[in-house]
Amino acid sequence: PETPLFLTLKGDLTLAVGNDSVPRAMFAAMLDGRTKGDKQTRIFLRADKSVGYGELMEVMNLLRAAGYLKIALVGLETLPSADAPEPGGSQPSGGQPTAPSGGTAP
Repeated sequence: PETPLFLTLKGDLTLAVGNDSVPRAMFAAMLDGRTKGDKQTRIFLRADKSVGYGELMEVMNLLRAAGYLKIALVGLETLPSADAPEPGGSQPSGGQPTAPSGGTAP
Protein backbone atom coordinates (compact mmCIF):
# COMPACT_ATOMS: atom_id res chain seq x y z
CA PRO A 1 0.00 0.00 0.00
CA GLU A 2 1.11 3.53 -0.70
CA THR A 3 2.23 5.82 2.10
CA PRO A 4 -0.46 8.35 3.07
CA LEU A 5 0.26 11.92 1.98
CA PHE A 6 -0.67 14.47 4.63
CA LEU A 7 -1.25 18.16 4.04
CA THR A 8 -1.37 20.06 7.32
CA LEU A 9 -2.84 23.51 7.89
CA LYS A 10 -1.13 24.76 11.03
CA GLY A 11 -2.49 27.17 13.63
CA ASP A 12 -0.50 30.03 12.10
CA LEU A 13 -2.12 29.14 8.72
CA THR A 14 1.12 27.84 7.20
CA LEU A 15 1.03 24.62 5.19
CA ALA A 16 3.14 21.49 5.49
CA VAL A 17 3.31 18.57 3.07
CA GLY A 18 4.30 15.63 5.22
CA ASN A 19 6.69 17.20 7.73
CA ASP A 20 8.00 19.85 5.33
CA SER A 21 6.67 23.40 5.57
CA VAL A 22 5.84 24.88 2.18
CA PRO A 23 4.66 28.32 1.01
CA ARG A 24 1.12 28.30 -0.42
CA ALA A 25 2.45 29.48 -3.78
CA MET A 26 4.58 26.33 -4.04
CA PHE A 27 2.48 23.66 -2.37
CA ALA A 28 0.81 22.44 -5.62
CA ALA A 29 4.23 21.88 -7.20
CA MET A 30 5.40 20.06 -4.07
CA LEU A 31 2.30 17.84 -4.13
CA ASP A 32 2.94 17.05 -7.80
CA GLY A 33 6.48 16.02 -6.87
CA ARG A 34 5.37 13.85 -3.96
CA THR A 35 2.59 12.18 -5.97
CA LYS A 36 4.67 11.88 -9.17
CA GLY A 37 1.90 13.86 -10.87
CA ASP A 38 -0.82 11.34 -9.99
CA LYS A 39 -3.87 13.54 -9.37
CA GLN A 40 -5.83 10.47 -8.18
CA THR A 41 -3.68 10.27 -5.04
CA ARG A 42 -5.75 10.70 -1.89
CA ILE A 43 -4.60 13.73 0.11
CA PHE A 44 -5.19 13.57 3.87
CA LEU A 45 -5.94 17.13 4.97
CA ARG A 46 -5.60 17.94 8.64
CA ALA A 47 -5.87 21.26 10.42
CA ASP A 48 -5.12 22.68 13.83
CA LYS A 49 -8.28 23.10 15.92
CA SER A 50 -7.73 26.87 15.99
CA VAL A 51 -8.07 27.10 12.19
CA GLY A 52 -11.37 28.59 11.04
CA TYR A 53 -13.75 27.02 8.56
CA GLY A 54 -13.03 29.66 5.91
CA GLU A 55 -9.29 29.02 6.00
CA LEU A 56 -9.84 25.27 5.71
CA MET A 57 -12.17 25.76 2.73
CA GLU A 58 -9.57 27.99 1.09
CA VAL A 59 -6.99 25.19 1.27
CA MET A 60 -9.53 22.69 -0.08
CA ASN A 61 -10.17 25.06 -3.01
CA LEU A 62 -6.41 25.28 -3.62
CA LEU A 63 -6.25 21.48 -3.72
CA ARG A 64 -9.13 21.34 -6.17
CA ALA A 65 -7.53 24.02 -8.37
CA ALA A 66 -4.33 21.94 -8.39
CA GLY A 67 -6.34 18.95 -9.65
CA TYR A 68 -6.49 16.92 -6.43
CA LEU A 69 -10.10 15.89 -5.84
CA LYS A 70 -9.61 12.93 -3.50
CA ILE A 71 -9.38 14.70 -0.16
CA ALA A 72 -9.88 13.07 3.22
CA LEU A 73 -10.27 15.23 6.32
CA VAL A 74 -8.46 13.88 9.35
CA GLY A 75 -7.95 15.22 12.87
CA LEU A 76 -4.61 16.20 14.29
CA GLU A 77 -3.44 13.80 16.96
CA THR A 78 -3.23 15.66 20.26
CA LEU A 79 -2.72 14.70 23.85
CA PRO A 80 -5.82 15.17 26.01
CA SER A 81 -5.69 18.47 27.83
CA ALA A 82 -6.27 18.83 31.56
CA ASP A 83 -9.48 20.83 31.01
CA ALA A 84 -11.05 18.30 28.60
CA PRO A 85 -14.10 16.53 30.01
CA GLU A 86 -13.49 12.93 30.95
CA PRO A 87 -15.62 10.26 29.28
CA GLY A 88 -18.65 9.51 31.42
CA GLY A 89 -18.02 12.58 33.58
CA SER A 90 -20.60 15.28 34.23
CA GLN A 91 -22.05 15.03 30.72
CA PRO A 92 -25.81 14.30 30.64
CA SER A 93 -26.72 10.86 29.38
CA GLY A 94 -28.07 11.54 25.93
CA GLY A 95 -30.10 8.39 25.28
CA GLN A 96 -32.98 8.80 27.74
CA PRO A 97 -36.35 9.87 26.23
CA THR A 98 -38.30 12.54 28.06
CA ALA A 99 -42.06 12.91 28.35
CA PRO A 100 -43.59 15.65 26.20
CA SER A 101 -44.40 18.80 28.13
CA GLY A 102 -47.94 18.84 29.47
CA GLY A 103 -48.37 15.10 28.95
CA THR A 104 -47.68 11.99 30.90
CA ALA A 105 -45.21 9.28 30.09
CA PRO A 106 -46.77 5.93 29.10
